Amino acid sequence: MDVEPEQAFRRAMSAFATGVTIVSAAREDGRMSGMTVNSITSVSLAPRLLLWCLGDQSERYDVFANAEHWGITILSAEEESLAVRFARPERESIESGEAELFAGAPVLRAGVAQFACRTHDRRVAGDHLIIIGEVTDFRVKPGSALTFYRGRYGRADDPRST
Repeated sequence: MDVEPEQAFRRAMSAFATGVTIVSAAREDGRMSGMTVNSITSVSLAPRLLLWCLGDQSERYDVFANAEHWGITILSAEEESLAVRFARPERESIESGEAELFAGAPVLRAGVAQFACRTHDRRVAGDHLIIIGEVTDFRVKPGSALTFYRGRYGRADDPRST
């Protein structure tokens, strides 16, 4: 059976191991929404900029495409269940007590690092919106990180803890 070009491209890209994050933003009604994302990239150190990509068919497109302030939580190796949960659109709501405002942006209390961001720029590229954020604050905790490689979750142990 032949593989469709889009599926073949996905398989090839799955050979690139990534970290796993939850991007979070407030909805218009004040509830917080989260989404699993592995397309985080550092763009610049001065000013501190990072980017992530949002598919134009995402059920959460309007929430994240229009957010001026949003947060990123890099998940720990023990938090695969959060990655799976926020990958599903029907499970996007962040429950009370799971998150906090950090420098004006919602972030999960979980994770090994959190970033508070303000939207710096948005660019359409193919079927995705590239959202570039200025990092207004960040914090890091010790621990192993959750990874994603060839369609499976794994871990990257903290080399400083050995």
